[in-house]
Amino acid sequence: MERSKRRIELPVCLLFSFFLSVPQFVEAAANGDTNPSSDASIHLGYPQDWSFRHVVFTGNNDSATLKAGRTEPRHVYNLVKRRAAIQAAKGTRPPQNPMKVDWSISLENGFVPADQYPALYTADVTTISCNGDYAVYALTVTSGSQANLVGVNNLYTGGSTVCNGGSPFVAFAYNTVTQTGGQITTSPAISEFGGKIAFVETSPAGSFFHVLLLPPLTSPPSLPNGTVLSPSTPTSCATLSAPNCMTTVQISAAGSPTSPWIDYGADTAYVGTGDGKLYKISPVFAGGAPVVAADADWPVTVITPGPGVTTVLSAPVVDDGAGRIFVGDVNGYLYAINLATPAKTIAASLGIGWVASIQAGTGIVDSPFAVTDNANPAVDQIFAFTGCSSVVGIGGAITQVPASFTSSTAVTTSNTVDLGSSDGQGSCTGNNVYSGNFDNEFWMNGTTNGHIIACGFVSGTTAAKLAPSNPKMYMFPFTAGQLTNSNLPTKSFVANGTKGDECSPLTEFFDGTTDRLFYGVGGSNGFLKSSTITTAAPFLTTSSNCSNGSPTASCVTAPHKLGGTSGIIVDNQLTAGGGANIYFGTLAPGSVNGQKCNVAGGSANPYCAVKLTQSALQ
Repeated sequence: MERSKRRIELPVCLLFSFFLSVPQFVEAAANGDTNPSSDASIHLGYPQDWSFRHVVFTGNNDSATLKAGRTEPRHVYNLVKRRAAIQAAKGTRPPQNPMKVDWSISLENGFVPADQYPALYTADVTTISCNGDYAVYALTVTSGSQANLVGVNNLYTGGSTVCNGGSPFVAFAYNTVTQTGGQITTSPAISEFGGKIAFVETSPAGSFFHVLLLPPLTSPPSLPNGTVLSPSTPTSCATLSAPNCMTTVQISAAGSPTSPWIDYGADTAYVGTGDGKLYKISPVFAGGAPVVAADADWPVTVITPGPGVTTVLSAPVVDDGAGRIFVGDVNGYLYAINLATPAKTIAASLGIGWVASIQAGTGIVDSPFAVTDNANPAVDQIFAFTGCSSVVGIGGAITQVPASFTSSTAVTTSNTVDLGSSDGQGSCTGNNVYSGNFDNEFWMNGTTNGHIIACGFVSGTTAAKLAPSNPKMYMFPFTAGQLTNSNLPTKSFVANGTKGDECSPLTEFFDGTTDRLFYGVGGSNGFLKSSTITTAAPFLTTSSNCSNGSPTASCVTAPHKLGGTSGIIVDNQLTAGGGANIYFGTLAPGSVNGQKCNVAGGSANPYCAVKLTQSALQ
């Protein structure tokens, strides 16, 4: 093979070394954004939150990914995570453990909503850290008598060398409420060096953006980090000057904020609020007092209020390559906003959902995906999900449009696939479709061999309508880089037999050997489930739908018939140290497969934060 045609993959450590030479990350470390239990000078860690799955850079190409990572570090973090899993999987296959919940921790009366996520920090991609690796849960709870921001470390209780006795610790627990009736209803974000957390509080007085500087994390923790039942209250500060210090800035007088999207390179956050506007806030992690931009460009009016119009946005997704921000709304529209000079207005809008008849399920309630596809490199691609499409004859849907779309771009059967409907002919079921995901083949090869997966609905018939319907999983290929409704799904199966239930957003992870999909199904018959994705057919496997309430090899009832799970996040693949885990929260109080998470002095049946090994779900 010619040397010029050989692809050389950098070792994970070297890949990170090149990446961390980028000036803004060195500057971030100099401004005190360091993991409170690691040395930033040899930093090999990375954060993970809701946003990382919404930007995809395909191709497994080191040089191209490093170049893109200068403005969007998520691309590098995503590649490093997959590369580390492949390296860790070399040699013997991890043991196939029986299904079990590794641990669950009481969140008392607080929970992470179905379309929101905990966040995770991995201090070193090459080894576990009992102190520095932590998961953080932002909780929907208004009471100041318990914590609403809870961090857990000492995560690895099943490794060959367990951490500190094999029990997780609440590393920090804060009551961050600053307003009467304030609560966190969206997902938090962690700084690239792990020492700071950004999140949004909503209250009757409006929306408020916070950044918290963590104390040194130890296991077991030391006071004043707090407990869930007896939380610590952060000190208020103009700038992040000391541990346990939190900055606060009001975003808007409107509530219903979105999760913050952090532009790490620009040290800027973007947040939508219930007044239909998108706001820009900076600085975030690199130092200084956060300020909400108010100038000729910001804030941007995305939705103009009017009769029958709901001004609630999905969380924004920034695509630096396209120079745009993408956001959906509950009315069914997908919007593009110019990143550099928006001039307070949108650049384009498309009716993806059935905007002519706004009803339950017709909106874009979850953030779109922005994909840089090596098989289709001319323009980035945007994927949006809705419970009822604007395309006649299609019900729930995935729509693919170029990132350069205009308001006149057509939404048709040529760029939209069907995820089921109440009558099999496009009628709504009344349920939402949250974001799907791509298989590992897509991450490695893009649309050439890859697939997209989403959870839609079982279709009824004209004579026997199913509204609401029950959830069904679909897996689609691409034709010449494009989704089209002429392509039948390569695999589909009924995810749950209970009408009215919905799937959580889908989480995919390739552990170096096996590609897996993790998802919760919520409603009257809640559970968490996994499926194996193979490329032979290709095929998406399933087993029982958990309707009997008993745990199986691919099903965790968490807890059964009590709401399902939040979004799911995955840690590292360091199986020898106890990694290869998934993290989520329950959506109703109760035990998880018979394992109660209650603590002395607390509720007998609280909500739970749960960790489960991936290999237990197969």
